[in-house]
Amino acid sequence: MKNSVLFFATALLFLASNLFVQAQDLIPTDEKALITVVVHPDGQPNAVGETVIFKSQKTGKSYSVITGSDAQAKLLLPEGDTYEISYKDFLMKKDYSLMEVPAEPGIVYYDVEVIYTPSKIFKLENVYFDFAKATLRPESYPSLNELADLLKAKPTMTIEVGGHTDDVGDDQSNMVLSQQRADAVRNYLIGKGIPSGRVQAKGYGETVPVASGTSDDARQKNRRTEVKILTQ
Repeated sequence: MKNSVLFFATALLFLASNLFVQAQDLIPTDEKALITVVVHPDGQPNAVGETVIFKSQKTGKSYSVITGSDAQAKLLLPEGDTYEISYKDFLMKKDYSLMEVPAEPGIVYYDVEVIYTPSKIFKLENVYFDFAKATLRPESYPSLNELADLLKAKPTMTIEVGGHTDDVGDDQSNMVLSQQRADAVRNYLIGKGIPSGRVQAKGYGETVPVASGTSDDARQKNRRTEVKILTQ
């Protein structure tokens, strides 16, 4: 028996215990259905390196898969449960839909197609620098490592790392500092094996604020590192 499950979503813009499942040697049983997952970002062909998560409403257990070189991912899901489907839009986890996998006699297959419009610009969370310097602090490494892993999973993606400051200090100094910080992130990614041609760095200084005013909160929001997706 084969069922086709088609979900649609538009996104304008971690997990507790994930279970990563390898596609090879997956054999459905009377108790577990075989799920084949494909992802369409923005109407493009099925994409490589896309993460989709199925979370059991019954047990809370999460099953996470990443589409491989064939732009597919496969996993086994216990029947008799409903799963919350989410996906990663770049580094951000987004809720998608619910999928029921009823307990049915015999062997069951499902096709799941996730369709969404990917965001183009993301704030890099938990990236920190020494005060008034371009020195990355060690607590930044987990987020940057996650970004490097994503770029490795998506070998055709190119990005721009954008550095932004608040309005404290003179304009030229802020422009220089923002460029140095963007360069520091780019160099870190290159050091993790990302080809230099896939990562651009640009400092914007204080020219593109996301919050108005001079409060500490506004200035904190404006001090940020962003990633712009140039090509998927």
